[in-house]
Amino acid sequence: MKTERINLFNWGGYPHHNCRIYHPETVEEIQELVRSKHSFIARGNGRCYGDSALSNRVISTLALNRILDFDPISGLIVCEAGVLLDTVLKKIVPAGFFLPVSPGTKFISIGGAFASDVHGKNQQVDGVFSDHVSYIKLVEPGGELVHLTPSDDLFRQTAGGMGLTGIIVEVALRLRRIESQMISQRSIKAKNLAEVFDLFEQNSGSTYSVAWIDGMARGYKLGRSILLLGEHAAQTDVANLKTRELHVNSKLNLPFYFPSWVLNPLFLKVFNWAYFTRPGSSGNGIIHYDSFFYPLDKIRHWNRIYGKKGFVQYQFVLPGAVAYEGIKHVLEVLSINQLWPYLAVLKRFGTSHEGRYLHFPMEGYTMSLDLKISQRLWAVLNQLDEVVSSLGGKTYLAKDARLGGKNFRKQYPVMPSIPPNPVFISHQQVRFQQMKKHVFLILGANSDIAKQTALLYLKKYPEGYLILASRDVQGLRAFIEESGIGGCSEAVPLDVENFAGHALFYSALSAKPNWVMYAAGVLYTNDECMGDAPKSARNTSVNFSAPVNLLNIAVDDNNPGLQRIIGMSSIAGLRGRKSNFQYGSAKAGFHQYLFGLRQDLKDRGVVVQAITPGRVNTKMTAHLPVHKRANTPEEVASAILQNTTTFEVYPNLFWRLIGMVVKYAPEVLIRKL
Repeated sequence: MKTERINLFNWGGYPHHNCRIYHPETVEEIQELVRSKHSFIARGNGRCYGDSALSNRVISTLALNRILDFDPISGLIVCEAGVLLDTVLKKIVPAGFFLPVSPGTKFISIGGAFASDVHGKNQQVDGVFSDHVSYIKLVEPGGELVHLTPSDDLFRQTAGGMGLTGIIVEVALRLRRIESQMISQRSIKAKNLAEVFDLFEQNSGSTYSVAWIDGMARGYKLGRSILLLGEHAAQTDVANLKTRELHVNSKLNLPFYFPSWVLNPLFLKVFNWAYFTRPGSSGNGIIHYDSFFYPLDKIRHWNRIYGKKGFVQYQFVLPGAVAYEGIKHVLEVLSINQLWPYLAVLKRFGTSHEGRYLHFPMEGYTMSLDLKISQRLWAVLNQLDEVVSSLGGKTYLAKDARLGGKNFRKQYPVMPSIPPNPVFISHQQVRFQQMKKHVFLILGANSDIAKQTALLYLKKYPEGYLILASRDVQGLRAFIEESGIGGCSEAVPLDVENFAGHALFYSALSAKPNWVMYAAGVLYTNDECMGDAPKSARNTSVNFSAPVNLLNIAVDDNNPGLQRIIGMSSIAGLRGRKSNFQYGSAKAGFHQYLFGLRQDLKDRGVVVQAITPGRVNTKMTAHLPVHKRANTPEEVASAILQNTTTFEVYPNLFWRLIGMVVKYAPEVLIRKL
């Protein structure tokens, strides 16, 4: 099957991750992948907004793109998971059917629609997507293919389960019968948020309802809006209309990203005024279903309007009793911080499946806000998370790109009767499991340099958390107690020479590290290595093979938060010298590994650095002659924690010059060193 490694992102353009993506063409190939013991997440057409369909390894379902069966009498359609709703509409509308529930785009896969359990403008009447599914076929964590109906617990947990229970490969959907492809639309203007809430309640019997909100309106006009109500038009309603095509294809394409300055407050203010005051913004009319359900689909790649940094769609739901005050407060917070949503939409929700794990809808109101990414955005969204959580609301996971673990647990407290399996995990779920703000893992943390780095790290990052790993875990615990850092650090056992235990060590960590540093090492002379095979092997193992294996596991781990890898290298590894070529050869291998890893991880945004300190006064070098220009462990720690992304990090100019001499001096000079 086709496999590629690409910089992958979903519709919001944030976050990016360098993923290995597999393109199976059959269910059997998917089963084979699942049985390979790696972890995956399924991905359809990438129309979720954040990282719910990102992982180190991604299985694309787009090649499963066949409509397997369609009964024009009963209105049951059976599709493979990669079939897009656009393809389904082309098949069913001419036969007099429509989707029972549809989101705001027709370019999502039917498998993704079930995994996200999408809702539409008719949620308060017709529920969610899974309410109209007769059965699904799912590849379970063990690779088995199972047939599930609504009476099965696994069916219910997979509906809205964000791909964590398995890979959906087939969906049978019951369709809605219609008389025409047209929608009878009624548009009503609302002066403010209170008025549009009243209008929703007055028109609760309407099949479809949604409100466009002017996100820049303030004061009395806060939340001014246009409520759109819709019903499928009867044949008699459209008899006198000119012939309209049954299905509308996207006629425009945005081939490039807009510069970031194009979307600005002035542009938005003018657009919102024009949209609110335009002719036809209120009254009745007959429009094509494409204009009613999928107005943005008219422009392919419309997300590029937000520029290369992308955007966040912040969608949340609040219980009916607190929805008005809560949504008003959200709009006020955005206004105070001058963060204007370029699209704001309000919908009413009815009752839904409250007991399901990760199920989003609840009786109340949901608002969607499209916000351009900026540095100011994150702090404000964190504030809004607290508002939503405190009011008993939820964030929609199919749109989420940055919700923290604390608020996730508040918003989704219901645990599944069938817990998610580690075979299927997304970067979103990894993020939810991370309760620490920033984690620094130091391997070989009993070294003098490691300890000073740990202490300086906590001074520089007071909210950071240390995981200190060493064979001498008792010594580390004594260091933690003496240093008074017990509340923000922990000691864990690690024997770097026990290769068989490396993977288990990583899987048992209490948190995913943002930084990983390898600081273990041994220093043997040439004579010791040449005359003692076990020492020679240990020189290679501790200084080269062990760090390579440990860092390989760290890189392969499903950890989207990994930002930095630090390796303790040596000037001895820059070029072989007769005084220490045995030690230097192991360090040289590690140095080259780090440089290659740096190139490999650039697309993931991970910085890889080799700390090249020169002589350092530590217990490892205590037996060597005193060097008057030797560094202290504190000086090396300071160099490690400086804000630099260069590959080779030296503690000062002197040792940087020594490094250059070692690398570039002629051999006749090197022979004397």
